[in-house]
Amino acid sequence: MEAATGYTVTLTLTVEDARALWAAAADRALAAPGTTLADVLDTIGPREDPSIADCIAMLTAPAALPGCALDAYEVAEAGDELPPMRIIQLPTQPILRAAHA
Repeated sequence: MEAATGYTVTLTLTVEDARALWAAAADRALAAPGTTLADVLDTIGPREDPSIADCIAMLTAPAALPGCALDAYEVAEAGDELPPMRIIQLPTQPILRAAHA
C-alpha cells in the first residue's frame, strides 16, 4: 500500500447575487429530512441578511470521496483576518439536528 499523500483543493469565488446564493443554500438545507425553515434561518440567516459564509458552506461542503479522509474544510472571506470563531469548519460526518420545538 502506498503512503498517504496530502492534497489541497482551492475554490475562490465572488458572490454576485446574495439572494440567489441564499435561495440555493436554503433549498439544499430544506432537502435534508426533518429540516424546518426555522433551522434554515438559524443556520444561514434570513434572505434579507444572509450569512454568506454559511450559505457558501452549505453549497460547497464536500461529499465523501472514496479512499480519502477529509482533513479540513474552511470558508472565510477573502482578504479578511477572521478570528477563529468566524471560520466555518464542517465535520467529516453529517450531524443530524433535532427540530426546534
